[in-house]
Amino acid sequence: EMKANGVEPNVISFSAAISACASASANADKARKDMKAKDPLYSEEDITLRVVQRPMRTALKLLERMREGKNESTKPNIVTYNAAIRACAEGLDVSKAFSLLDELRDRELEPTIVTYGSLMTACERVGDVEGASKVFRELRDNEVEPNEIIYGAAISCCRKADQPERTLALLRKMIQSNLSPNIATYNTVIMAQAEANNMEKASAVFNLLTSSHSKAKPNRQTYSILVKASNANAKPATAEFYLHRMKEDGMKPDVELLTATVSSYERSKEPIKALQMMEAMREEGYDFYQMKIFDAAFKQGVKVINNVVGKGFYGENSTIAVSEKD
Repeated sequence: EMKANGVEPNVISFSAAISACASASANADKARKDMKAKDPLYSEEDITLRVVQRPMRTALKLLERMREGKNESTKPNIVTYNAAIRACAEGLDVSKAFSLLDELRDRELEPTIVTYGSLMTACERVGDVEGASKVFRELRDNEVEPNEIIYGAAISCCRKADQPERTLALLRKMIQSNLSPNIATYNTVIMAQAEANNMEKASAVFNLLTSSHSKAKPNRQTYSILVKASNANAKPATAEFYLHRMKEDGMKPDVELLTATVSSYERSKEPIKALQMMEAMREEGYDFYQMKIFDAAFKQGVKVINNVVGKGFYGENSTIAVSEKD
């Protein structure tokens, strides 16, 4: 279109095109899944190369054109290199991202905080902890203070690498540096602890999040992580605690979180607690007995308890008793 109108591309248009390539790679995850669904014979590596890295290769070709061009108006600047590094990050090519850092320095360009953020993103995408440590060394050696974005990406990187203790250490360092973690960062650390089945530390991070020292506030994802992890660790009472906190924060729990907690009580052989939650759900408008997640044996257990205690578990007027048709 530019050529058709006699307009020559300059560094701004080239940089924008490279940035668009980065966005294309970032959005390629859905395309990857679609390709896998259409042709199961594709290996995961093939799909990565075919879909995710295609825009990255286009970005690198554009950068090469800029480098080789004789027009000074198209010579790559730091904005261009930042976009190209991000394209490598989204294209899952950490080594190429770091090679562009060396290249821009050879061209006597100075890295910016955006450069380091893009490098950390490259490490985060593939869980490269060694690469993340290298970014921090670069920051230290060049006397650049990492910001919230860099810390957040590093924490996510450590979580992907199954290193929950490092996520805690980075969160601590972040706060000590007078930076304010956002809710996404807190959720990542909580998830890292939950995935390691360390509910005590997950709870400690939640307490920090809800303290006066935090500017962030729990969101629906926070509670979903904690409730699911508590149930997975056979701690239905803890899950119920987070459900109550969720309600106090003005969020209505998803029905799957409630039913999972009832099931957890059942597996923990605490039918009375399960029934109490069922009654609370009924009072809040949940059509509990239409949910197929609970099997006939558990409903039969409710009938047995009702028969032993009386006409209804909660008294004569209770509607929690299971009818014969259930």
